[in-house]
Amino acid sequence: MSGTNSESDPIGLLVDMLVEDILQTSDEDLLKEIKERGDDPKAIADRMRALFGKAELAQGRRRLMAAREAVNADAQRRAAQSTRDPVAARTRLNTIMQRFPNATAKLTMAARKGNGMSDGDVLSLLADLEELGITDEGSE
Repeated sequence: MSGTNSESDPIGLLVDMLVEDILQTSDEDLLKEIKERGDDPKAIADRMRALFGKAELAQGRRRLMAAREAVNADAQRRAAQSTRDPVAARTRLNTIMQRFPNATAKLTMAARKGNGMSDGDVLSLLADLEELGITDEGSE
């Protein structure tokens, strides 16, 4: 089925084969087999829905944790940037604008010229450009 298990993993291979067998079995055959065992199809369906719900919830939690980690990492990065030297930041911004005139052509006039921008604006613009992969690395 998935091709992830090899002959060196016999249990994984068995699981793949069982899953493949279940997926290839028709609904009617599954219902017949469940009833022959004396099980309640509705109860089994309810249990499976509950399992899927738990799996979906767990996946959602993992995604939420990953998002939180990304937000925290971004906050730490921005906090580190806020402690940068404003003069050095303006120099970096000027270097980037000279190296990438096409990338900076869409900036506002104030941003292109660097006039009237606060230190925070300069640092924020540098952070945005870095996120886009536009840096002054390699300019020295």
